[in-house]
Amino acid sequence: MSGEVALTLAASGHSCADPRHLGFEAGPAMQFPAGWALIEHPVQGAILFDCGYGPSARAAMRGGLRWIYRRAIHACSSAHTDAGQLLRQRGIDAEEVRMVVISHFHPDHIGGLDQFRRARFVAHADAWNQLRELSWFGLLHAQIWKELLPDDFAERLQLLDEHGRRPLPVDWSGLGEGWDLFGDGSLHVVALPGHARGQIGLAVRTGDGERVVLAADAFWRREQLDRDRPLPWLTQRLAMDDAAAYLDTVRRLARFRDSHPGAWVIPSHCADTLAAWRQRHPSAVLDEAAGEDDAPAQEAVAS
Repeated sequence: MSGEVALTLAASGHSCADPRHLGFEAGPAMQFPAGWALIEHPVQGAILFDCGYGPSARAAMRGGLRWIYRRAIHACSSAHTDAGQLLRQRGIDAEEVRMVVISHFHPDHIGGLDQFRRARFVAHADAWNQLRELSWFGLLHAQIWKELLPDDFAERLQLLDEHGRRPLPVDWSGLGEGWDLFGDGSLHVVALPGHARGQIGLAVRTGDGERVVLAADAFWRREQLDRDRPLPWLTQRLAMDDAAAYLDTVRRLARFRDSHPGAWVIPSHCADTLAAWRQRHPSAVLDEAAGEDDAPAQEAVAS
């Protein structure tokens, strides 16, 4: 591993949705990669931001109410695109992953946690408290699947709360306050409320000087940063924890992008942003295209 922070974008599985659900004109279904990221830190080692779908998510989606979720969003996942499999292409074993930063507890972000048996987990206290306190029906409505968490998850969990928030450095001006993850200025966690309770993103300064905000589900398509408008009513009801906070977060990210030319704001599910990153950094993407030659698809789950 080099002496600088390296960032690789990745995707494990995907889903589809009607563009009208995001406020766009009617048209073909949009595909949304289940994105995550690998951060290679010179001291801390291999760090993940989320992990996409994985073995436990596939098992859950085979029956019961989880099957309805799969059908509703046409979720698709297969073993050759699991995070652990894709990491092996980089010479990184799942046992070497030191930390997984969890943006929020939806299945397309934590569906592969069971692959990382030695990793510590980082999440916002609000997200964790919601998971612990909601009723069965509340968890269903919030799209939180507790069965995707490893049995020893709580013992490996580090929580972020309001007491640890500090103003971010000038490089990240406009994002507000956050948490310096390692105390070295390389990775800052930022709060991105709206879509999910306690949702967080990660601000990364790479070794080549690029500023990247991994924005999770603060928005889904890059066009939404230029569309200062609420989501359709039904989407607000089904996919939002706080619709007003969602709009505030999108506006904050748009202002950051506009005031920092060259900076990247990367949502987890935007195929166009992933393609643009691949064009700029051809060797810094791990996804289905990268994994096709590695192993045949197994345990595929599709609509």
